[in-house]
Amino acid sequence: AIKHLKRLLRYDVDDLLDQVNNFTVFAEDLRASSWRLTNKELRFMEDVMQFQGELVSNAPFIEAVKDAHSCHHEMVSAVFEQIMSLKESMRVHEELLNLAFAE
Repeated sequence: AIKHLKRLLRYDVDDLLDQVNNFTVFAEDLRASSWRLTNKELRFMEDVMQFQGELVSNAPFIEAVKDAHSCHHEMVSAVFEQIMSLKESMRVHEELLNLAFAE
């Protein structure tokens, strides 16, 4: 369980957020075997359990922020495309007006 937990801790934050349940299971496995851990390992386990608790409690908020960021990015991209389309349309109308007044 500890080897798998170490592998989980090497993931980047997004991957770890996707695997909160796996991380929780292995953190609980570590806690279950705490009776045979050294003092150093017990401190590590306490840190892991604190991290796991914070990860579980903050994961929904982090996901909501990521979703809002993605939505904002899509909206900004759509507005930018509309602006570029409007600029092109204005350029075409300007050319048509120039041609009409040139006659």
